[in-house]
Amino acid sequence: MKKPVSRPTRKKTEKLAAEKPIALTVKIDNKTYIRLSTVRAKERKTAQEILTEALYAYLDHAGA
Repeated sequence: MKKPVSRPTRKKTEKLAAEKPIALTVKIDNKTYIRLSTVRAKERKTAQEILTEALYAYLDHAGA
């Protein structure tokens, strides 16, 4: 007889959700894309790193 599979607790579910990134698509104009690409090259960062840092700064400023 198989053991019943335990359901994850809410805390465990929240921890797993926090660790798994969620994809988000952002459409930007060509000029902004070129500017972002230039900064990426200069700073040797990915677009995701730059945009995530900018988003965190915005959210902190907004008090969210």
